[in-house]
Amino acid sequence: MAETPLTATTVLDLSQGVAGPTAATLLADFGADVISVEPPGGATERRLAEGSAFPNVSRNKRSIVVDLKSDEGTAVLHRLVEDADALIHNNRPGKMTDLGCDYETLAEINPQLVYCSVTGYGEDGPYRDRPGIDPLAQAVSGMMWTTGEPDRKPSRIGAPTIDSGTGTYAAFSMVLALWHVQQTGTGQKIETSLIDTAATYLGNWYTQYSMTGEVPQRQGHAWDSYAPSGAFETGTNPIYLATPFQGLWERFAHAIDRDDWIDDPRFKTNDKRLENREELTEVLENEFRSFDRQELIAQLVAAGVPAAELQTVEQAAHDEHLHERGTLRRVDDVDGSEVIATGPPVKFSETPGEVEDVAPELGEHTSEVLAEFGFEKSMVERLLDDGVVN
Repeated sequence: MAETPLTATTVLDLSQGVAGPTAATLLADFGADVISVEPPGGATERRLAEGSAFPNVSRNKRSIVVDLKSDEGTAVLHRLVEDADALIHNNRPGKMTDLGCDYETLAEINPQLVYCSVTGYGEDGPYRDRPGIDPLAQAVSGMMWTTGEPDRKPSRIGAPTIDSGTGTYAAFSMVLALWHVQQTGTGQKIETSLIDTAATYLGNWYTQYSMTGEVPQRQGHAWDSYAPSGAFETGTNPIYLATPFQGLWERFAHAIDRDDWIDDPRFKTNDKRLENREELTEVLENEFRSFDRQELIAQLVAAGVPAAELQTVEQAAHDEHLHERGTLRRVDDVDGSEVIATGPPVKFSETPGEVEDVAPELGEHTSEVLAEFGFEKSMVERLLDDGVVN
């Protein structure tokens, strides 16, 4: 891997699930030595969704197993912290204190340590002790209320959006804090939470409500601000079309040789198109039935009209664009089987992220890591025999 600002950075990843491991993975992609400190039996992402999360949030990491519920296990972690640059965990408030691994304790051992917590609701506030997972944050924040069809129950967003977003915020924050250490020699504690991420994503809705007094409602696949927008059937497969400006509506009509729609009193302005949305949808889909999806997309894209294939997961998983860019790639899972998984989501011209290793076996690097941190061979063997590490 090319030299990056994180090449000499060691991160202890005590987190489990998706949010925390996502943060650590992003750091690992760009050179950090991320050591996944797993509990006996393995971190939950190894089992989450039949293990499908694991290849996406474990790449480029090393795995060790430490029983932090034992005094000796805590002592092992304290030794690792002496030479680490950062640590991330996702235990509930108070749990790290119970384990002897709270920020105050670890900062005494290593004052330069960057310590990041990922919780459901933050470390203070009325909800601090609640268990938190992605869909709960979507529900409490109001995000779920705005998602789905208007005449049906609120829906969660299909992907773990809040987990992934919180992981991204956590990684960004840790890099800033590591930069601060370089400038000042002082570490610090970072707090991230699923609820704060979800609320940040909903910022424009909160502002709109406070400005108008109107509660945003579910709009389904369309958008109440302009028309046409949403999913439309074609002669083969569906597309998603969006025309947020009058000029794009006119460009769209030109692209499919329906200039007559531009002056049609039902569709002449955006207000009229919204007023006659159902009729507009029927007219468009009647027109689109004569098109193959790819033919229609090609015409619209050539005209600069925002349109895209509405793909299934199967179709997107084999999308040549995503594979050519390296966003999706075929990798070996922990059991040796080949699976499709994600790679680094951003591109750097000089210090690109890479996938060097995927899905470490549980405890694969325990002896190796402990030796690197100065544990004598006899001590490692005793810890292994006693089950303190695996």
